[in-house]
Formats: sequence, structure tokens, C-alpha cells
Amino acid sequence: MRSSNLPAAALALALVFLSGCSRPLDVNAPNVRGIGYVRLAEVVKAHPLYSQLSQINDDIAALRLQPIAPSLPKTGAEIAAQSKQLDRELKAAQDRATAILQSKEQTYSSREQAAIHAALVAAGEAGAGAQSARSMQTVTAQQAGEVTAQANRDFEAYQQSVIAQDQAAVTAIGHQLSVEADRKYRLRAQQLQEKESQLSLELSQRDAAERLDLRTKLSNLVLDSATRKKYQSELAALDRKESAVLDAQRVSDRRVLAAYRQRLQGETQAAIARQASAIHAQTRAKIAARRSEVGAKIASRIQGLAPQPLPSDLPAAMRAKIAQIDQMFKTKFQADAQKTITDYETTKADLDARYAALHGVTGGISGAAAAQIYQLNQQRAKLYAQIVAQVRRDAARVAAARGLKVVFVNVEAAPGGVDLTGAVKKDIESVHQ
Repeated sequence: MRSSNLPAAALALALVFLSGCSRPLDVNAPNVRGIGYVRLAEVVKAHPLYSQLSQINDDIAALRLQPIAPSLPKTGAEIAAQSKQLDRELKAAQDRATAILQSKEQTYSSREQAAIHAALVAAGEAGAGAQSARSMQTVTAQQAGEVTAQANRDFEAYQQSVIAQDQAAVTAIGHQLSVEADRKYRLRAQQLQEKESQLSLELSQRDAAERLDLRTKLSNLVLDSATRKKYQSELAALDRKESAVLDAQRVSDRRVLAAYRQRLQGETQAAIARQASAIHAQTRAKIAARRSEVGAKIASRIQGLAPQPLPSDLPAAMRAKIAQIDQMFKTKFQADAQKTITDYETTKADLDARYAALHGVTGGISGAAAAQIYQLNQQRAKLYAQIVAQVRRDAARVAAARGLKVVFVNVEAAPGGVDLTGAVKKDIESVHQ
């Protein structure tokens, strides 16, 4: 389809904030190894709520396979115009979610810096060394944000380009198939009209001798009125008989033509849906591949921006206090950011359903079925967001236990990273046993 889950910019901002807020006591310690990653799809399937998610997917698929009454496909211009409107709405939702996450990032980062500074001042440790370390950490977080923002701007531009190509291809195919269907319909209508004209000619030729005889008799001026009326009645009856046969043929041809139109509509719509589905699959694969590539590049570049450690002479109690502050703000940010992510995913699920219907994937579904699919898509988005939120929380917990500073979710591999997929799956399964 057009895009994937949460936009890369929004997700990466959340992850970079965790990197910026995290302040490991010693980046050179043996238990600090940098970046971890989790393959989201595998962990989601291990989640206890996955069976409910699968059931909703099955219900949506069943509704889409219900017998439908074919209708004429939308014109290329209509599809293009409505696609652009849906893209504008999706872009607005992405920008809104990204802006909110950026604002939350700055707010929580500032609050954490202030809390750490206050703790150092209260303990009499706010010397030049501590101030220098805090400044280095702030610069590192800003650099990580810039790296992520640029990578995601490039990704968004690529995604919009691929989506535009997808739309153009689907629109062109829809127009081509609609034109071909219209040509076939006009050809069939012309054939039936010629058949009716031929029948009219045959009827006229068949009765020509009788009609000529009656008209010849009527031309006799000495006919009495009763005889003339009789011949006129016979001539009118002959005309009515021919008209009745011709009218019956026309009614039959109209039924044939209507059935042919319906069959053409069904075949055209099915052909558009098949080819659109193939094009959308190619588009999703391209975007997914580029997203994995961007995620790996971000992970690699952020790995080289590890924040400087705090002064080595800080007392153990102060180190523990700073670690506690870090964890507190990290947890608050994750909870706050998740609401923004959930709201975006709900909006996107609605727009995706409308986009799929527009491009023929669900075209022709009855109003009742479409309403049910809309409700199920909303349920699915909320349930999926709930599952992903828990996966992220468990991933953060597992990563923290292993001394990892950053965790990337839903990438194939992060260069030099630690694969936490199996550990997170076991953690989720153990919690729900």
C-alpha cells in the first residue's frame, strides 16, 4: 500500500530521545555494548493477544470476500483526485505526530537535564567536570536528532515518490481497462442493433406480398366502406404483428446487453483489483526495504555518537540517583509518546481502509460490510498498538538489563547490534503464563 506502520521519523525520534536521555555510568564498561534490535513481527506472533489480532484479520478478509454487486470503476481522474486528498490527510497526520513527538522529546530532555543538574547541585557535585559532561550529552542528543531527521526526510521523499508511481500505475491501468470495457460494450450494443435492423428487414420482406396486395385492393375507388374497413384492419394487424415480434426482440436484446454490462463491470473491477494488489505489494516491498536500510544507517551513525560519561569521581550514591532520574524520565516519555503513536496508527488505519476501497481492493463492498470493516480496522489498530507498546516496554527492560543504550524495533539487523528478539519473546511469554 501507500506506507507502513508509524512513520520512520516519529519512531526514530522516540528511540533517539531514549539515546539522548540515557546516561550510562561508563560507556567502556564490559556490560555496555551499544545498540540492540528486535524483529517486531516475530515477537508480535508470540504475544498472547496475537490470536485476537488474527481473528480480526480473518473477519476483515471474510467481509471482503462477500458476494458483491459489481459497479463501474471510478475514472482515472476521480481516483487521482481522491488519492491526493487521502495522501494529504496522511501527510498531515504524520507531520502532526512527528511535531508532537519532537515537542515531547525537547520537553522531557530539558526536564531531565534540569533534574540531574539540581541533584548535582544539591550534592555539591555541580563542578566544571559535571557541567562539561552534561553539555557533551546535550550536543550528542542534538547530533543524533539531526542524523535521524535527515535520514527520515530522505526516506519520506523516497516514500512519496514510490507512492506517486504506485498511484500513477494504478490509475493508468484502471483507465486502460475501463476504456477497453467501454469499447466492448459499445461493440456488443452495435451488434444487437444491427441484428434488430436485420430482423425488421426480414419481417418486412416476409409480409411484402401480402401488404402490397392489401394496399392494391385499398386503391380501388369503388370499394364499399365495409370492405375498405376490412382491408385496413388486416393491414394494421399485419403492422402490429411485425411490431410485436420486433419489440420482443428488443426487450430480449436489452436484457442481454444489461447482463453483458454487468459481467464486463465485474471482470473489469476484478482485473483492476488484481493488478492494483500486485502494484501495491511491490510498493510495500520497496518501502519496507528502504525503511530497513534507513534504520540500519541510523543505528550505525548513532552508535558513533555515544554520549560522554559523567565524571568518574562521582560517589556511588550520586551515580545511582542519576540512573534513577534517567529511568524515570525515560518511562514517562515512553508512556506519553505511546499515546501519540496510538492516535496516529488509528488515523492511518482509517485512511488505509479508504485508500484500499478507492483503488478497487475493497471496491463494490456493500455499505453494511464497509462499515463493519471500518470498525474492525479501528479495533485492529488499537489492539496492534497495545501489543507493540508492550513489546517496546519489554524490549527496553531487556536492553536495560544488558546495559544497552538504544533499542531499534522492526529492523532486520543493526550493524554491530545485539539481537534481543528471542529474549523479548521469552520475557513476554513468561509474563503472561
